[in-house]
Amino acid sequence: MLRNIIGFFTNLPSKGLILSRLKAAFKDGDRSSLLIKNIINSIGIKGVGILISLILIPLSINYVGAINYGIWLTISSVVAWMNQFDLGMGNGLRNKITSEYAQKQNQDGKIYVSTTYAVLAIIASIFFVFFLLVHTFVDWTKIFNTPIELASTVDIIVLIVLICFCAQFVLQTITVLLTAVHLSYKVNIIQTIALVISLIGVLFLSYFADMNLIYLVMVLAFSPVISLTFYTIYYYYNDLYDFTPNLKNIDFKKSKGLFSMGWLFFIVQLGSLVLYQTSNIIIANVLGLEEVSVFNVVYKYFTALFMIISVILNPYWSAFTDAYQLKDYAWMKKSLNNLRKIFYLFFVLNVLCVALSPVVFRIWLGDSLVVPFAVTWTLGVYFVAFFWYNIHVTFIYGVGKLFVQVISIVIAAMINIPLSIYLGNHYGLPGVITANIVVFTFLGIITFKQVQKIVDKKAVGIWDR
Repeated sequence: MLRNIIGFFTNLPSKGLILSRLKAAFKDGDRSSLLIKNIINSIGIKGVGILISLILIPLSINYVGAINYGIWLTISSVVAWMNQFDLGMGNGLRNKITSEYAQKQNQDGKIYVSTTYAVLAIIASIFFVFFLLVHTFVDWTKIFNTPIELASTVDIIVLIVLICFCAQFVLQTITVLLTAVHLSYKVNIIQTIALVISLIGVLFLSYFADMNLIYLVMVLAFSPVISLTFYTIYYYYNDLYDFTPNLKNIDFKKSKGLFSMGWLFFIVQLGSLVLYQTSNIIIANVLGLEEVSVFNVVYKYFTALFMIISVILNPYWSAFTDAYQLKDYAWMKKSLNNLRKIFYLFFVLNVLCVALSPVVFRIWLGDSLVVPFAVTWTLGVYFVAFFWYNIHVTFIYGVGKLFVQVISIVIAAMINIPLSIYLGNHYGLPGVITANIVVFTFLGIITFKQVQKIVDKKAVGIWDR
Protein backbone atom coordinates (compact mmCIF):
# COMPACT_ATOMS: atom_id res chain seq x y z
CA MET A 1 0.00 0.00 0.00
CA LEU A 2 2.86 2.39 0.80
CA ARG A 3 4.12 2.14 -2.82
CA ASN A 4 0.62 2.94 -4.11
CA ILE A 5 0.30 5.94 -1.80
CA ILE A 6 3.68 7.32 -2.90
CA GLY A 7 2.74 6.67 -6.52
CA PHE A 8 -0.51 8.56 -6.11
CA PHE A 9 1.18 11.73 -4.85
CA THR A 10 4.09 11.59 -7.34
CA ASN A 11 1.81 11.15 -10.37
CA LEU A 12 -0.69 13.91 -9.70
CA PRO A 13 -1.79 15.70 -12.91
CA SER A 14 -0.63 19.26 -13.57
CA LYS A 15 -2.77 22.26 -12.66
CA GLY A 16 -3.26 23.09 -16.35
CA LEU A 17 -4.44 19.58 -17.16
CA ILE A 18 -6.93 19.63 -14.27
CA LEU A 19 -8.37 23.01 -15.30
CA SER A 20 -8.73 22.01 -18.96
CA ARG A 21 -10.49 18.77 -17.99
CA LEU A 22 -12.89 20.64 -15.72
CA LYS A 23 -13.74 23.17 -18.44
CA ALA A 24 -14.41 20.32 -20.88
CA ALA A 25 -16.57 18.51 -18.35
CA PHE A 26 -18.95 21.42 -17.94
CA LYS A 27 -19.36 21.65 -21.74
CA ASP A 28 -19.67 17.93 -22.57
CA GLY A 29 -22.57 15.62 -21.73
CA ASP A 30 -20.87 12.20 -21.63
CA ARG A 31 -20.89 9.91 -18.58
CA SER A 32 -17.50 11.04 -17.25
CA SER A 33 -18.43 14.70 -17.63
CA LEU A 34 -21.68 14.16 -15.72
CA LEU A 35 -19.65 12.55 -12.93
CA ILE A 36 -17.28 15.51 -12.72
CA LYS A 37 -20.15 18.01 -12.75
CA ASN A 38 -21.84 16.19 -9.87
CA ILE A 39 -18.61 15.94 -7.90
CA ILE A 40 -17.63 19.61 -8.32
CA ASN A 41 -21.11 20.89 -7.55
CA SER A 42 -21.42 18.58 -4.55
CA ILE A 43 -18.11 19.41 -2.87
CA GLY A 44 -19.05 23.00 -2.02
CA ILE A 45 -22.61 22.11 -0.99
CA LYS A 46 -21.54 19.12 1.08
CA GLY A 47 -18.72 21.13 2.65
CA VAL A 48 -21.25 23.66 3.98
CA GLY A 49 -23.41 20.80 5.29
CA ILE A 50 -20.48 19.17 7.07
CA LEU A 51 -19.50 22.46 8.72
CA ILE A 52 -23.07 22.99 9.96
CA SER A 53 -23.37 19.42 11.28
CA LEU A 54 -20.13 19.86 13.22
CA ILE A 55 -21.41 23.11 14.72
CA LEU A 56 -24.71 21.45 15.67
CA ILE A 57 -23.11 18.81 17.89
CA PRO A 58 -21.58 21.05 20.61
CA LEU A 59 -24.61 23.38 20.41
CA SER A 60 -26.97 20.46 21.03
CA ILE A 61 -24.84 18.96 23.81
CA ASN A 62 -24.54 22.33 25.54
CA TYR A 63 -28.30 22.83 25.29
CA VAL A 64 -29.46 19.47 26.72
CA GLY A 65 -26.31 17.75 28.07
CA ALA A 66 -24.39 14.67 26.88
CA ILE A 67 -26.79 12.10 28.39
CA ASN A 68 -29.94 13.70 26.96
CA TYR A 69 -28.22 14.09 23.58
CA GLY A 70 -27.38 10.38 23.78
CA ILE A 71 -31.11 9.65 24.27
CA TRP A 72 -31.93 11.51 21.04
CA LEU A 73 -29.18 9.70 19.12
CA THR A 74 -30.26 6.27 20.36
CA ILE A 75 -33.98 6.75 19.70
CA SER A 76 -33.50 8.34 16.28
CA SER A 77 -31.15 5.53 15.18
CA VAL A 78 -33.69 2.87 16.13
CA VAL A 79 -36.71 4.55 14.53
CA ALA A 80 -34.56 5.19 11.44
CA TRP A 81 -34.56 1.43 10.96
CA MET A 82 -37.91 1.87 9.28
CA ASN A 83 -36.16 3.47 6.32
CA GLN A 84 -34.72 0.02 5.60
CA PHE A 85 -38.17 -1.53 5.17
CA ASP A 86 -39.01 -0.23 1.70
CA LEU A 87 -38.52 -3.83 0.50
CA GLY A 88 -35.68 -2.64 -1.71
CA MET A 89 -38.03 -0.51 -3.84
CA GLY A 90 -35.89 2.63 -3.58
CA ASN A 91 -32.81 0.91 -4.97
CA GLY A 92 -34.93 -1.01 -7.47
CA LEU A 93 -36.37 2.29 -8.71
CA ARG A 94 -32.92 3.84 -8.93
CA ASN A 95 -31.55 1.08 -11.15
CA LYS A 96 -34.72 0.97 -13.29
CA ILE A 97 -34.73 4.71 -13.95
CA THR A 98 -30.97 4.82 -14.61
CA SER A 99 -31.20 1.88 -17.02
CA GLU A 100 -34.05 3.47 -18.98
CA TYR A 101 -32.35 6.87 -18.85
CA ALA A 102 -29.16 5.37 -20.34
CA GLN A 103 -31.13 3.86 -23.23
CA LYS A 104 -33.27 7.03 -23.77
CA GLN A 105 -36.44 5.13 -22.78
CA ASN A 106 -38.33 7.23 -20.24
CA GLN A 107 -41.89 6.22 -21.08
CA ASP A 108 -42.33 4.03 -18.00
CA GLY A 109 -40.53 6.40 -15.62
CA LYS A 110 -43.63 8.23 -14.42
CA ILE A 111 -45.41 4.91 -13.79
CA TYR A 112 -42.48 3.53 -11.76
CA VAL A 113 -42.21 6.74 -9.71
CA SER A 114 -45.97 6.98 -9.04
CA THR A 115 -46.16 3.31 -8.07
CA THR A 116 -43.17 3.62 -5.74
CA TYR A 117 -44.77 6.54 -3.89
CA ALA A 118 -48.04 4.61 -3.55
CA VAL A 119 -46.42 1.45 -2.19
CA LEU A 120 -44.16 3.35 0.23
CA ALA A 121 -47.14 5.38 1.50
CA ILE A 122 -49.04 2.14 2.18
CA ILE A 123 -46.06 0.62 4.02
CA ALA A 124 -45.56 3.79 6.10
CA SER A 125 -49.26 3.93 7.03
CA ILE A 126 -49.36 0.26 8.08
CA PHE A 127 -46.22 0.67 10.14
CA PHE A 128 -47.50 3.81 11.85
CA VAL A 129 -50.87 2.24 12.77
CA PHE A 130 -49.11 -0.88 14.07
CA PHE A 131 -46.78 1.26 16.16
CA LEU A 132 -49.67 3.20 17.70
CA LEU A 133 -51.28 -0.09 18.73
CA VAL A 134 -48.19 -1.40 20.53
CA HIS A 135 -46.72 1.93 21.71
CA THR A 136 -48.59 2.04 25.05
CA PHE A 137 -47.51 -1.52 25.92
CA VAL A 138 -43.77 -0.93 25.46
CA ASP A 139 -41.45 0.34 28.21
CA TRP A 140 -39.09 2.45 26.12
CA THR A 141 -36.93 3.32 29.13
CA LYS A 142 -35.79 -0.31 29.30
CA ILE A 143 -35.11 -0.57 25.57
CA PHE A 144 -33.08 2.64 25.47
CA ASN A 145 -31.63 2.31 28.99
CA THR A 146 -32.92 5.77 29.98
CA PRO A 147 -33.74 7.01 33.52
CA ILE A 148 -37.22 5.95 34.65
CA GLU A 149 -38.17 9.53 35.53
CA LEU A 150 -37.89 10.39 31.80
CA ALA A 151 -40.50 7.80 30.77
CA SER A 152 -43.14 10.28 29.59
CA THR A 153 -40.52 12.40 27.78
CA VAL A 154 -39.11 9.36 26.01
CA ASP A 155 -42.62 8.27 24.93
CA ILE A 156 -43.24 11.69 23.33
CA ILE A 157 -39.81 11.69 21.66
CA VAL A 158 -40.37 8.25 20.16
CA LEU A 159 -43.70 9.38 18.72
CA ILE A 160 -42.27 12.61 17.27
CA VAL A 161 -39.33 10.82 15.69
CA LEU A 162 -41.59 8.10 14.28
CA ILE A 163 -43.92 10.65 12.61
CA CYS A 164 -40.95 12.37 10.99
CA PHE A 165 -39.33 9.19 9.77
CA CYS A 166 -42.63 7.91 8.33
CA ALA A 167 -42.82 11.14 6.34
CA GLN A 168 -39.16 10.84 5.26
CA PHE A 169 -39.74 7.23 4.29
CA VAL A 170 -42.04 8.39 1.48
CA LEU A 171 -40.50 11.79 0.71
CA GLN A 172 -36.94 10.47 0.28
CA THR A 173 -37.99 9.00 -3.10
CA ILE A 174 -37.05 12.36 -4.61
CA THR A 175 -33.39 11.77 -3.62
CA VAL A 176 -33.40 8.35 -5.30
CA LEU A 177 -34.77 9.84 -8.50
CA LEU A 178 -32.32 12.75 -8.57
CA THR A 179 -29.41 10.34 -8.19
CA ALA A 180 -30.80 8.03 -10.88
CA VAL A 181 -30.82 10.81 -13.49
CA HIS A 182 -27.29 11.97 -12.59
CA LEU A 183 -28.31 14.96 -10.45
CA SER A 184 -26.92 13.64 -7.17
CA TYR A 185 -25.49 17.03 -6.18
CA LYS A 186 -29.07 18.27 -5.77
CA VAL A 187 -29.57 15.62 -3.09
CA ASN A 188 -26.81 17.39 -1.16
CA ILE A 189 -28.73 20.66 -1.51
CA ILE A 190 -31.77 19.06 0.16
CA GLN A 191 -29.65 17.66 3.00
CA THR A 192 -27.74 20.89 3.54
CA ILE A 193 -30.89 23.02 3.69
CA ALA A 194 -32.24 20.59 6.33
CA LEU A 195 -29.09 21.22 8.37
CA VAL A 196 -29.47 24.99 7.94
CA ILE A 197 -33.02 24.75 9.32
CA SER A 198 -31.73 22.64 12.22
CA LEU A 199 -28.96 25.14 13.00
CA ILE A 200 -31.39 28.07 13.03
CA GLY A 201 -33.75 26.11 15.28
CA VAL A 202 -31.07 25.02 17.77
CA LEU A 203 -29.62 28.55 17.93
CA PHE A 204 -33.09 29.89 18.66
CA LEU A 205 -33.57 27.33 21.46
CA SER A 206 -30.14 28.06 22.91
CA TYR A 207 -30.89 31.77 23.24
CA PHE A 208 -34.62 31.87 23.95
CA ALA A 209 -35.67 28.56 25.59
CA ASP A 210 -34.74 26.69 28.73
CA MET A 211 -33.25 23.20 28.39
CA ASN A 212 -35.91 20.93 26.89
CA LEU A 213 -35.09 17.69 25.08
CA ILE A 214 -38.48 17.55 23.35
CA TYR A 215 -37.90 20.97 21.76
CA LEU A 216 -34.50 19.85 20.47
CA VAL A 217 -35.94 16.63 19.04
CA MET A 218 -38.70 18.54 17.25
CA VAL A 219 -36.16 20.83 15.60
CA LEU A 220 -33.77 18.05 14.55
CA ALA A 221 -36.48 15.61 13.45
CA PHE A 222 -38.74 17.98 11.49
CA SER A 223 -35.96 19.84 9.62
CA PRO A 224 -35.36 17.06 7.01
CA VAL A 225 -39.13 16.71 6.49
CA ILE A 226 -39.50 20.43 5.76
CA SER A 227 -36.58 20.41 3.32
CA LEU A 228 -37.74 17.24 1.54
CA THR A 229 -41.30 18.54 1.21
CA PHE A 230 -40.21 21.86 -0.30
CA TYR A 231 -37.74 20.34 -2.78
CA THR A 232 -40.07 17.52 -3.77
CA ILE A 233 -42.57 20.11 -4.96
CA TYR A 234 -39.86 22.28 -6.53
CA TYR A 235 -38.04 19.57 -8.50
CA TYR A 236 -41.20 17.96 -9.86
CA TYR A 237 -42.14 21.34 -11.30
CA ASN A 238 -38.65 21.79 -12.76
CA ASP A 239 -35.86 19.23 -13.33
CA LEU A 240 -38.05 16.14 -12.84
CA TYR A 241 -41.22 17.34 -14.53
CA ASP A 242 -41.32 14.28 -16.83
CA PHE A 243 -41.38 12.01 -13.77
CA THR A 244 -44.04 13.89 -11.77
CA PRO A 245 -46.16 11.25 -9.97
CA ASN A 246 -49.95 11.20 -10.11
CA LEU A 247 -52.75 8.80 -9.18
CA LYS A 248 -53.53 7.93 -12.83
CA ASN A 249 -50.05 6.49 -13.32
CA ILE A 250 -50.09 4.11 -10.36
CA ASP A 251 -49.78 0.55 -11.67
CA PHE A 252 -49.13 -2.07 -9.01
CA LYS A 253 -48.25 -4.60 -11.70
CA LYS A 254 -45.20 -2.46 -12.44
CA SER A 255 -44.08 -2.87 -8.83
CA LYS A 256 -43.01 -6.41 -9.75
CA GLY A 257 -40.29 -4.89 -11.88
CA LEU A 258 -39.07 -2.91 -8.90
CA PHE A 259 -39.20 -5.95 -6.62
CA SER A 260 -37.45 -8.30 -9.06
CA MET A 261 -34.09 -6.98 -7.89
CA GLY A 262 -35.56 -5.18 -4.91
CA TRP A 263 -35.89 -8.26 -2.72
CA LEU A 264 -32.11 -8.73 -2.88
CA PHE A 265 -31.61 -5.07 -2.01
CA PHE A 266 -34.05 -5.59 0.86
CA ILE A 267 -31.99 -8.40 2.37
CA VAL A 268 -28.86 -6.28 1.96
CA GLN A 269 -30.69 -3.41 3.69
CA LEU A 270 -31.62 -5.65 6.62
CA GLY A 271 -27.99 -6.73 6.97
CA SER A 272 -26.86 -3.12 6.72
CA LEU A 273 -29.41 -2.26 9.39
CA VAL A 274 -27.61 -4.54 11.84
CA LEU A 275 -24.18 -3.23 10.84
CA TYR A 276 -24.98 0.50 10.85
CA GLN A 277 -27.82 1.02 13.31
CA THR A 278 -27.33 -1.37 16.23
CA SER A 279 -24.14 0.17 17.61
CA ASN A 280 -26.01 2.91 19.51
CA ILE A 281 -28.33 0.38 21.18
CA ILE A 282 -25.45 -1.91 22.13
CA ILE A 283 -23.39 0.98 23.49
CA ALA A 284 -26.38 2.40 25.41
CA ASN A 285 -27.11 -0.92 27.11
CA VAL A 286 -23.56 -2.18 27.63
CA LEU A 287 -21.70 1.08 28.33
CA GLY A 288 -24.30 3.84 28.98
CA LEU A 289 -25.86 6.82 27.21
CA GLU A 290 -22.88 9.15 27.64
CA GLU A 291 -20.75 6.69 25.65
CA VAL A 292 -23.33 6.93 22.86
CA SER A 293 -22.56 10.65 22.66
CA VAL A 294 -18.80 10.00 22.66
CA PHE A 295 -19.14 7.42 19.88
CA ASN A 296 -21.32 9.65 17.72
CA VAL A 297 -19.15 12.75 18.17
CA VAL A 298 -16.02 10.89 17.01
CA TYR A 299 -18.04 9.18 14.26
CA LYS A 300 -19.24 12.58 13.06
CA TYR A 301 -15.63 13.85 13.09
CA PHE A 302 -14.50 11.15 10.67
CA THR A 303 -17.74 11.37 8.71
CA ALA A 304 -16.79 14.95 7.85
CA LEU A 305 -13.79 13.59 5.95
CA PHE A 306 -15.62 10.54 4.62
CA MET A 307 -18.50 12.65 3.29
CA ILE A 308 -16.15 14.89 1.34
CA ILE A 309 -14.58 11.83 -0.29
CA SER A 310 -17.96 10.11 -0.71
CA VAL A 311 -19.15 13.09 -2.76
CA ILE A 312 -16.85 11.65 -5.43
CA LEU A 313 -18.16 8.11 -4.87
CA ASN A 314 -21.92 8.74 -4.82
CA PRO A 315 -22.51 9.52 -8.53
CA TYR A 316 -20.68 6.34 -9.56
CA TRP A 317 -23.59 4.00 -8.68
CA SER A 318 -25.76 5.29 -11.53
CA ALA A 319 -22.72 5.72 -13.78
CA PHE A 320 -21.77 2.06 -13.29
CA THR A 321 -25.37 1.07 -14.07
CA ASP A 322 -25.16 3.10 -17.27
CA ALA A 323 -21.76 1.65 -18.26
CA TYR A 324 -22.78 -1.94 -17.51
CA GLN A 325 -25.94 -1.60 -19.61
CA LEU A 326 -23.77 -0.41 -22.51
CA LYS A 327 -21.02 -3.05 -21.87
CA ASP A 328 -18.38 -0.36 -21.40
CA TYR A 329 -15.88 -2.48 -19.41
CA ALA A 330 -12.92 -0.22 -20.25
CA TRP A 331 -14.65 2.75 -18.59
CA MET A 332 -15.57 0.66 -15.53
CA LYS A 333 -11.96 -0.53 -15.07
CA LYS A 334 -10.60 2.99 -15.43
CA SER A 335 -13.15 4.35 -12.95
CA LEU A 336 -12.38 1.66 -10.38
CA ASN A 337 -8.66 2.44 -10.64
CA ASN A 338 -9.42 6.13 -10.08
CA LEU A 339 -11.54 5.32 -7.01
CA ARG A 340 -8.79 3.16 -5.55
CA LYS A 341 -6.36 6.04 -5.99
CA ILE A 342 -8.78 8.22 -4.06
CA PHE A 343 -8.72 5.56 -1.33
CA TYR A 344 -4.98 6.14 -0.86
CA LEU A 345 -5.63 9.87 -0.47
CA PHE A 346 -8.37 9.08 2.05
CA PHE A 347 -5.97 6.83 3.99
CA VAL A 348 -3.38 9.60 4.34
CA LEU A 349 -6.00 12.21 5.34
CA ASN A 350 -7.47 9.73 7.81
CA VAL A 351 -4.11 9.30 9.53
CA LEU A 352 -3.80 13.10 9.79
CA CYS A 353 -7.28 13.29 11.31
CA VAL A 354 -6.31 10.77 13.98
CA ALA A 355 -3.07 12.63 14.78
CA LEU A 356 -4.80 16.02 15.02
CA SER A 357 -7.90 14.80 16.88
CA PRO A 358 -6.84 15.76 20.46
CA VAL A 359 -6.35 19.38 19.40
CA VAL A 360 -9.51 19.43 17.26
CA PHE A 361 -11.69 17.98 20.04
CA ARG A 362 -10.29 20.46 22.58
CA ILE A 363 -11.19 23.40 20.32
CA TRP A 364 -14.45 21.94 19.03
CA LEU A 365 -15.98 20.48 22.19
CA GLY A 366 -14.20 22.28 25.01
CA ASP A 367 -15.15 20.70 28.34
CA SER A 368 -18.56 19.43 27.22
CA LEU A 369 -17.27 15.93 26.39
CA VAL A 370 -14.08 13.90 27.02
CA VAL A 371 -12.98 11.73 24.08
CA PRO A 372 -10.43 8.94 24.77
CA PHE A 373 -7.76 8.62 22.08
CA ALA A 374 -8.35 4.85 21.84
CA VAL A 375 -11.86 5.58 20.54
CA THR A 376 -10.47 7.97 17.93
CA TRP A 377 -7.83 5.70 16.43
CA THR A 378 -10.08 2.62 16.33
CA LEU A 379 -12.76 4.62 14.50
CA GLY A 380 -10.04 5.85 12.15
CA VAL A 381 -9.21 2.23 11.27
CA TYR A 382 -12.93 1.48 10.93
CA PHE A 383 -13.40 4.23 8.34
CA VAL A 384 -10.47 2.94 6.26
CA ALA A 385 -12.13 -0.50 6.07
CA PHE A 386 -15.54 1.11 5.55
CA PHE A 387 -14.40 3.27 2.61
CA TRP A 388 -12.64 0.37 0.86
CA TYR A 389 -15.84 -1.67 1.14
CA ASN A 390 -17.98 1.24 -0.12
CA ILE A 391 -15.89 1.68 -3.27
CA HIS A 392 -16.57 -1.88 -4.36
CA VAL A 393 -20.11 -2.29 -3.09
CA THR A 394 -21.11 0.83 -5.06
CA PHE A 395 -20.01 -0.97 -8.22
CA ILE A 396 -21.92 -4.12 -7.21
CA TYR A 397 -25.09 -2.15 -6.50
CA GLY A 398 -24.75 -0.39 -9.84
CA VAL A 399 -24.43 -3.56 -11.91
CA GLY A 400 -27.03 -5.39 -9.79
CA LYS A 401 -24.98 -8.54 -9.01
CA LEU A 402 -26.16 -8.86 -5.43
CA PHE A 403 -26.26 -12.56 -4.58
CA VAL A 404 -22.77 -12.79 -3.06
CA GLN A 405 -23.40 -9.50 -1.28
CA VAL A 406 -26.56 -10.93 0.29
CA ILE A 407 -24.71 -13.98 1.62
CA SER A 408 -21.69 -12.06 2.92
CA ILE A 409 -23.69 -9.27 4.61
CA VAL A 410 -25.97 -11.79 6.35
CA ILE A 411 -22.88 -13.57 7.72
CA ALA A 412 -21.37 -10.22 8.78
CA ALA A 413 -24.62 -9.16 10.49
CA MET A 414 -24.82 -12.45 12.41
CA ILE A 415 -21.26 -11.96 13.65
CA ASN A 416 -21.52 -8.24 14.44
CA ILE A 417 -23.96 -8.13 17.40
CA PRO A 418 -22.50 -10.91 19.58
CA LEU A 419 -18.94 -9.81 18.79
CA SER A 420 -19.77 -6.17 19.60
CA ILE A 421 -21.34 -7.14 22.93
CA TYR A 422 -18.45 -9.44 23.85
CA LEU A 423 -15.69 -6.97 22.95
CA GLY A 424 -17.70 -4.06 24.40
CA ASN A 425 -17.96 -5.80 27.77
CA HIS A 426 -14.22 -6.55 27.81
CA TYR A 427 -12.69 -3.48 26.14
CA GLY A 428 -15.35 -0.77 26.29
CA LEU A 429 -16.14 1.48 23.35
CA PRO A 430 -12.98 0.57 21.36
CA GLY A 431 -14.12 -3.06 21.62
CA VAL A 432 -17.48 -2.32 19.95
CA ILE A 433 -15.68 -0.44 17.18
CA THR A 434 -13.20 -3.29 16.71
CA ALA A 435 -16.10 -5.66 16.04
CA ASN A 436 -17.22 -3.34 13.25
CA ILE A 437 -13.68 -3.26 11.85
CA VAL A 438 -13.64 -7.06 11.67
CA VAL A 439 -16.91 -7.35 9.75
CA PHE A 440 -16.14 -4.54 7.28
CA THR A 441 -12.68 -5.97 6.56
CA PHE A 442 -14.40 -9.27 5.74
CA LEU A 443 -16.94 -7.52 3.50
CA GLY A 444 -14.22 -5.46 1.80
CA ILE A 445 -12.29 -8.60 0.80
CA ILE A 446 -15.38 -10.35 -0.60
CA THR A 447 -16.63 -7.34 -2.57
CA PHE A 448 -13.17 -6.64 -4.02
CA LYS A 449 -12.92 -10.22 -5.27
CA GLN A 450 -16.35 -10.10 -6.94
CA VAL A 451 -15.71 -6.73 -8.58
CA GLN A 452 -12.45 -8.00 -10.11
CA LYS A 453 -14.22 -11.07 -11.48
CA ILE A 454 -16.94 -8.93 -13.09
CA VAL A 455 -14.67 -6.35 -14.76
CA ASP A 456 -12.31 -9.12 -15.96
CA LYS A 457 -15.36 -10.98 -17.42
CA LYS A 458 -14.55 -14.01 -15.29
CA ALA A 459 -17.60 -13.92 -13.03
CA VAL A 460 -19.51 -17.21 -13.16
CA GLY A 461 -21.98 -18.94 -10.88
CA ILE A 462 -22.94 -16.99 -7.76
CA TRP A 463 -20.34 -14.31 -8.58
CA ASP A 464 -22.45 -13.30 -11.60
CA ARG A 465 -25.89 -13.38 -9.92
